[in-house]
Amino acid sequence: MLPITSFLSCTEPIDQFECFSKRQKHHAKTYVTGLVAASNKTVQGISNIVLPAKSERALNKFLTEYDWDEEQLNRERLALLQQADDTRWSSEGVVIIDDTFTHKTGKKIPHAGKYYDHGIHSYIWGQNIVYALYADEKTTYPLGFRLYKKNDKRRIELAIELVDELIEIGVPADTYLFDMFYSTEEFVTHLEGYGKEWVSAVKSDARVSYGGDRIRVDALAERIDTVPRTVNGDTYHIWTQKREVGRLGEVKLLITEKESSDEDEEPSVKYIVSNKIDAPASHLIELYAMRWRVETFFRDTKQDLGFGDCELRHAAGASRHWHLLMLAYSLLKFGAAHSALGTILGHASSLRNDVKRSFRESVQNLLSWALTSPDRSIDELMQQIDGMFI
Repeated sequence: MLPITSFLSCTEPIDQFECFSKRQKHHAKTYVTGLVAASNKTVQGISNIVLPAKSERALNKFLTEYDWDEEQLNRERLALLQQADDTRWSSEGVVIIDDTFTHKTGKKIPHAGKYYDHGIHSYIWGQNIVYALYADEKTTYPLGFRLYKKNDKRRIELAIELVDELIEIGVPADTYLFDMFYSTEEFVTHLEGYGKEWVSAVKSDARVSYGGDRIRVDALAERIDTVPRTVNGDTYHIWTQKREVGRLGEVKLLITEKESSDEDEEPSVKYIVSNKIDAPASHLIELYAMRWRVETFFRDTKQDLGFGDCELRHAAGASRHWHLLMLAYSLLKFGAAHSALGTILGHASSLRNDVKRSFRESVQNLLSWALTSPDRSIDELMQQIDGMFI
């Protein structure tokens, strides 16, 4: 890995943040630059590869000991995103609630435990984090998170805390999206208390009132006739009615099966419910499809921003790692929104394109650094970066 000789330009907005002191801004820029451009995104890896870093010890203290407010950082980060048209939130956007795992090996990692990961159909040792994301047709970015701690608050309670926080901050999105785990009476009642609309999936064994009986929703799917409908170029076989489902009360129930051109592919049947009683089926399908944005966020941050790379055994330090990761993600989005090329590519590109642009910038900075050091010999220059290759 080539050394990183200066902070990435996307970190410049950190200078505006009031949550950090002058020295802390230096460390924040170091860490964000490392999360974006370093191959090893641990504290040690970042301090080794980012030459402006003070030291590994100083960076570690920034995460675990220095006095700065994570909540203030989060609010300033979100306020920054409102300064660009392409990242400004609106009532037309949605909030997505979901959780993910970080895979760990150490038994002393804070609040790590044994969990069943449905993505790999196996138990893993790791941490479980509940996230809230904002999404619309232009952008996606994280709003906040809560770390699940066994024998403490339930994940539903953490999701409710996030909703309260987003309302307090002023996130204007009218609609919330979530999967079947959060489709509970407790959670939807809380959302409706704020006048919010919601769209969710329910399990195949959810009970629905039909013909005077309470039957499983998958049993209902076998009794009804669907109608083909095209949504965004895909064909769905749809049935929808207003029904009482589980303990959710009277909701709009949508049973939909997506056609596939692959004969060997299993039919994709979804049972979707919503309090948007009068919404067309196509609108609910389009909304629920936006839930995939959270999966993209988890994938991109795990692959490209070191989501699970924090090895700190300090709970507060781990929390600050995730806050700084959200900052790194947002600064890449904000930087692209301010770039003419970024605006053109932003709608179609993943985070990886932004990371590639930042890596290109770090190489350019390295070459510039070398070329502007004519008084140094090659041996002296190599001594400066020798530690990067050990």
